Amino acid sequence: MPKALLFYATNEQKKKPGFCALLKFCKNSCAASFGLLLTSCASLGPTYNYNEVVVLNQSRAPLRDVLISATQSGRMFSCGNIAPRGICSNKFPPQPYRGLPIQIEWAVGSGQRRSRTVELELPASFDSELPLRGVLVIDGQGGIDAYLQQEEPGLRP
Repeated sequence: MPKALLFYATNEQKKKPGFCALLKFCKNSCAASFGLLLTSCASLGPTYNYNEVVVLNQSRAPLRDVLISATQSGRMFSCGNIAPRGICSNKFPPQPYRGLPIQIEWAVGSGQRRSRTVELELPASFDSELPLRGVLVIDGQGGIDAYLQQEEPGLRP
């Protein structure tokens, strides 16, 4: 009968490169003992903050009454008018990035209202020490290209 393995790891140990990989390698031989610990490794990835949302109007017409809202939290900001090829941005204190959907609504030149919901995916190459910026690019056909970007290290004021 195999002996039970009791293993405790601190959060700092879990953050070290290769720690979770080592646990996953050992998982086959002691799955019951490591199950809870592996779950905690999966949820301890780096945490990110964001502090800005930018809307770019890539169409040839002005956008009016632009409203950007976080669907889950209810936080929002608006831009009255964004000129053709113009930009509107909102900067705020760093907030935890949760990857939740963002809704954007706007009116085009004819007064027609448009609305889209987008999700910004987090690429693996970001530095968790630097804040993120959400960028929403609206094209002339009403499509939205949404992505996250980050300042290069050393460029912060």
